[in-house]
Amino acid sequence: MSKVLSFLFVFVLTLSSSFAKINAVRVMFNHNASNQATIGWNQLSGDNPVVYYGTVDFKVAEFEKYPNQKTPSASNHFKGFHNHFVRLNQLRPNTGYYFVIVDSEGQSQRYWFKTTANDPKQRLSIIGGGDSRTRRKQRQWGFKMVGKLVPDAIMFDGDYTDIDTEERWKLWFEDWALTYKDYDNRIIPIITSRGNHEITNKDLVNFFDCPAKNNAYSVQLGGTLLNVINLNTEISIASQRSFLKRTLEQHQNFYWQIPQYHRACRPHIKWKLKHRIPKLIYKYWIPLLEKYGVRLVLECDSHITKTTYPIKRQKNNKEDGGFVRDDAKGIVYVGEGCWGAPLRTPDVHWTWTKSKGKVDSFKWFWISQTEIEVRTVIYTNVDSIQGLTENNRFTEPKGLKLWPGDGQKEAIIKHINCPK
Repeated sequence: MSKVLSFLFVFVLTLSSSFAKINAVRVMFNHNASNQATIGWNQLSGDNPVVYYGTVDFKVAEFEKYPNQKTPSASNHFKGFHNHFVRLNQLRPNTGYYFVIVDSEGQSQRYWFKTTANDPKQRLSIIGGGDSRTRRKQRQWGFKMVGKLVPDAIMFDGDYTDIDTEERWKLWFEDWALTYKDYDNRIIPIITSRGNHEITNKDLVNFFDCPAKNNAYSVQLGGTLLNVINLNTEISIASQRSFLKRTLEQHQNFYWQIPQYHRACRPHIKWKLKHRIPKLIYKYWIPLLEKYGVRLVLECDSHITKTTYPIKRQKNNKEDGGFVRDDAKGIVYVGEGCWGAPLRTPDVHWTWTKSKGKVDSFKWFWISQTEIEVRTVIYTNVDSIQGLTENNRFTEPKGLKLWPGDGQKEAIIKHINCPK
């Protein structure tokens, strides 16, 4: 586009009061959260969309002042959506980026997101959970709570919808907007993992621009502070072993590596234990996680909440699920998915189960070089909670309900050997 035509295009849009017809705006961390992010949206109508972006916040009508422009890196038609993705690289760490999507019909609202620091000395705040399937009110409460807690990112561990249809995904993205629409359009980046209710690996690729066709990939946050490992329990468990080993080895200099995968290795629902997948996870993945010093794992699928004591494998301990408590070097397993899916009552208890329950909640991690604090947040009273800011994001807002009932952190995981 010549400079004259570009000027005329901007001039006409500036005079116009029309707006770009887009929705389902989201931001993904798919590689390195300190210098990369992907902006995604659904294009309802209009042509030739362009993202205008920069580090200074301008009014929507002044979008031409943004110093950077980029056309979509990829697009697809999928389940009634016309998804577009703009992959941004060479971003500044720990920096807010403001953007407007402009097309042939007008411009969008102004949105923004923030990259993470490239410094492991700065703490990370991460929300982790999954199974947002069918109970919309609970899902909406949880999404609204995300906006109030202002985390660096969300680890979403699968089962976004229940039956994976166009209608269900439209409702999911409509609810997802609650994470930012009342919070100055600040979008919290998502790190996605596949669940069993995603019928195909294409869901993550086409909706979230997942960089791996098999949905097995890793994302780095905070310099060398955290490597998030995303695994896929809906394809061959054994086939992902080489990827898991490789990413664990490549990031041994990181302070923490946290895997998320959907189906639990030792679920706290009896009939879930009978499935073959927990056995395969135990055989192929857990030995590697223990070998490379993993201390925390996020699981979902059972529609309960749980946190274990630190544990390690002990094959001859069959009555206790093949694990034994090891406070010094064991792994803490948390999650099991209760972000809107129908709740179940946990009916399995191991000696190493620290807490389990039937409660609408997600996990909240505060991550430093020396420890990870794990909280279980009950999000159902979100409307009575005062939102956090950049200045107080590592505090518990007044009125926040934590589970269990004593309102304390569920776990403090100490680093074994901090990298130098």
